[in-house]
Amino acid sequence: MKRGRESLTGGTGDVNPQYLSFQAVQSAADTNTTITQALPIQRLPTTGRSQIMEILRVYFELATNVEVDANYGCFLTTKSFGTTGISSNEPTCFAYFASQIGLTTSGMFNVSKKYEHDCTDGAGHGILVATDNIFAQVKSAGTSAANTVNIKILYRMKNVNLAEYIGIVQSQQ
Repeated sequence: MKRGRESLTGGTGDVNPQYLSFQAVQSAADTNTTITQALPIQRLPTTGRSQIMEILRVYFELATNVEVDANYGCFLTTKSFGTTGISSNEPTCFAYFASQIGLTTSGMFNVSKKYEHDCTDGAGHGILVATDNIFAQVKSAGTSAANTVNIKILYRMKNVNLAEYIGIVQSQQ
């Protein structure tokens, strides 16, 4: 039984996920803005292994009201892009939401302000992040507001060997 738990948690035994919560706020109305969020880093010695974050789920909530004929989104990456807009096909982007609001033929529209992104493979294994920071980019058009996105990340810690750690760090830069 112990073997199954270790393969799922990467040897840390961390079966109790934690939450990391923060906000990403645009610097001005409809301006691509990237914020930096420091990640929890375990500094205790682990012989021949590095402890990194395994992201299981990400929850996004748009905290501002959005009008019709607007679009907005938030992209989480392991690299900063400043005000240069990115999309979901950016290799360092590991979670995102994007929405466009338009009128239907009946004149009605429906807006969901909460989004959930499952980062697991369906078997409980999440995305490994080996950087000290992650970056959240909020971008929008037609909202006429400096939008705020609340972000909550469900994660746990995982031990990886040094070669895997170096490979992950290189791929996330």
